[in-house]
Amino acid sequence: MVETTETSASLIQKLAKIRVMSDVVKKDKKGFNYSYVQVTTILASITAGMKKYGVSLIPSIVPGTSSVSQNVIENVKMSKDGNAVTTKTTEMLFFGEMNFRWVNDDNPEEFIDVPWVVTGSMSDPAQAMGAGLTYTTRQFLTSYFQIAQTDQDIDAFRSKQKEAEEIETKAVIAGIIGEVDKIVKNTVQTNPEKREELIEYISRFAKGANYNAIKDLTTATNLLNGLKEKYIGTEGE
Repeated sequence: MVETTETSASLIQKLAKIRVMSDVVKKDKKGFNYSYVQVTTILASITAGMKKYGVSLIPSIVPGTSSVSQNVIENVKMSKDGNAVTTKTTEMLFFGEMNFRWVNDDNPEEFIDVPWVVTGSMSDPAQAMGAGLTYTTRQFLTSYFQIAQTDQDIDAFRSKQKEAEEIETKAVIAGIIGEVDKIVKNTVQTNPEKREELIEYISRFAKGANYNAIKDLTTATNLLNGLKEKYIGTEGE
């Protein structure tokens, strides 16, 4: 049952919350000389979010677009006596246009259609279709939610994400403090008598009125907005 607090959320808001729940998965399968994430691993986190926030996913192949064709692959290898040996492998290639529809369970009339394609190649047409659908589903979900697939520990990956977020936040704070500095210097230059008043006001946000030491984004933003309202907004009065 969907929590009451979530029923009023729009579909795009719900999908955004699901993305947060499934932002990274660890590769847990090896084959053909590379590692990858099983579709069941991806579905585990996403379906948990779908259940929590009341979202359904309806995949479908667009009628009239599916096809099966024979694909002959030639491989040339050198034998021990130095002669070229050609082998042929016949596979069935399945192709079709797809549509993934996200539906808001609390308001079924609200949905998002995402066009996609499916393709798969195996010796049997049914297997080609099945393999293609499995691969396509994995690729669609990882692409739509921008899920990171990592070989390392998930906590280590999220630690790197946090570092990146902190670097961005520091850059934003630096920009805000730069604006604060301009207002302070301009105010002191044009109205020297307001120097003590400025120091007293800034001290509410930073110890000793040292605004360059502010590390919190909210504090920096509140200080900038306060200075704009208090000094820029009253200029010329």
